[in-house]
Amino acid sequence: MDDDYYNLLGVNRNASQDEIKKAYRKLAIKYHPDKNPGDKNAEEKFKEINEAYSVLSDPQKRQNYDNFGKEGAKNTGGFNTGGFNAEDIFNSVFNDGGFDSFFGGFTGGSGRRRDNVQKGENLRIKIKVTLQEIASSAKKKVRLSHYKSCSRCNGSGARDSNSTETCNKCNGTGYIKKVINTFIGHMSSQSVCSFCSGTGKIIKNKCVECGGEGRVYTEEVIEITVPNGIAEDMEFVIKGYGNAPKRGGINGDLYVAITEEKDPNFQRQGNDIYNQLDISFFEAVFGAEKEVETLYNKVKITIAPGTQSGKMFKIKGKGLKDVNGYNYGDQYTYIQIYTPTSLTSKEKELLKSIESSENFKPQKSKQSGKSFFERIKDIFL
Repeated sequence: MDDDYYNLLGVNRNASQDEIKKAYRKLAIKYHPDKNPGDKNAEEKFKEINEAYSVLSDPQKRQNYDNFGKEGAKNTGGFNTGGFNAEDIFNSVFNDGGFDSFFGGFTGGSGRRRDNVQKGENLRIKIKVTLQEIASSAKKKVRLSHYKSCSRCNGSGARDSNSTETCNKCNGTGYIKKVINTFIGHMSSQSVCSFCSGTGKIIKNKCVECGGEGRVYTEEVIEITVPNGIAEDMEFVIKGYGNAPKRGGINGDLYVAITEEKDPNFQRQGNDIYNQLDISFFEAVFGAEKEVETLYNKVKITIAPGTQSGKMFKIKGKGLKDVNGYNYGDQYTYIQIYTPTSLTSKEKELLKSIESSENFKPQKSKQSGKSFFERIKDIFL
């Protein structure tokens, strides 16, 4: 399989969504199993181009693919988007123009058809999270307003089981269909039945709770688990927490984007964490054991005698978990030597007595033989 999704569809990396869709349509018709019965190569090619389209047609997945490759595309938003159904993708693309099947008009070929199942609208919300919540996969309670299936009629919209009848316009299919002949075979165009709104049923007596919609608008508090390692402006998916559809079907999904609150003690760069540790002049001169705060616990580090301001300690594995994997970033603790701002007369006298000593005169740092600018470059690049 070609690992480059753009090559698979025959488009360049700057292709528009319309160009990607047009390229997919052409290839999907060419390699569809119904047009190539028994051809395993065509079947595999059909799956490949559907996988490519499932990623490149989604702006968030496409961005992750461009930045991180195939693995990044599999972990977009909901971090569980690797699976796809080639036929569902094919149907969703061709049905947006009113086409249900290009091959066989539901009578020949493989006889595939889509089930008439409605899906409710997806919803999007944004929540604020702290670094500690990201590090610990914290649970947060969120107030959500959405449509839920009516409990009185179980989403049917009808007052009781005797209050519906089969729609005589679509014969209960939910669709009005028309078959025409084309140069590539039978083409079946379809549209949602306007009499039953695609449900296949006509309601004679409406539910008094939802007025026949099969859903009610409500507000509830839900609990959300913050994905470990998620970053600013990423989003994840909670399946089934979007709107319920009218008169039965599958609930939509809830997309949750995050805003990362600024932390007073830590700064994040990717999965790595940076913080500052203040030590006294005497701790720097004589050395010391110090406790350092991390996002998870306190750890001890050894301050060697003669430690300079700007010394950076690397604490391995105390950064954030990679949202697309299992590895953790590191924590870098920057040493800052505290300078007193007020002294007593006696303290001043003691310091004055050793001020002229050569050991107290600033000397060029010999840390790793690198200049200040080289060390800064090592840290941030």
